[in-house]
Amino acid sequence: MYSAHDYDDAETWPSGNGQTPVSRVCVAVTHAGGSAAKPDSRAGENTRVRTAEGLLEARQLLLAVAGNLQGGSPLIGWARELADLHATLFTASVSTTRRPADFDAPTTSGRINTVIGLIDEWSACHLPRPTSGRRHTHSLGEVISHVADTYTHVQWTLRHTKSAEHQHHAALRFAQVQEGYADLVEEIRALRVALPLGRGHQPVP
Repeated sequence: MYSAHDYDDAETWPSGNGQTPVSRVCVAVTHAGGSAAKPDSRAGENTRVRTAEGLLEARQLLLAVAGNLQGGSPLIGWARELADLHATLFTASVSTTRRPADFDAPTTSGRINTVIGLIDEWSACHLPRPTSGRRHTHSLGEVISHVADTYTHVQWTLRHTKSAEHQHHAALRFAQVQEGYADLVEEIRALRVALPLGRGHQPVP
């Protein structure tokens, strides 16, 4: 389970050549459908730190990956897409008869990475990064992708497994993942943890 408490004193993703400044990341978020704050606006920065507006609560994320939440934060659509993509990969791995005729694993995996990147770009513009907070080892995109992946596995188990024990363990596993995400959201809003910006999206000094 991804919980902020599990990753104390961890380092952020290492940066390399070709780093993307936060200002350019914010432009990308705007084009992707988010409403980015201006990096050089102190008023916008203060608001972002206080509210982390658009960050989904655990219940909202569950509704999003299940396709039962509309509008608002762009995270809603990205979370749902990740759930669909993970479901496609999982279904193809367990049943060749259910595999779509045009299924392409590398393309599907590549799209998952792309969506994770979009979420990380949004995170870079909208979430606080307290200098004194603990460093989480996973970006927001990776955490949401993990929640979506776990959700698809649980749904498959509940629908295709008659074992009450297996169903119980699957439901318990998702409850643990959801609890870990809820803890992370609380830590972000309390300015006790900073998420990595994602590979290749570290701010220039």
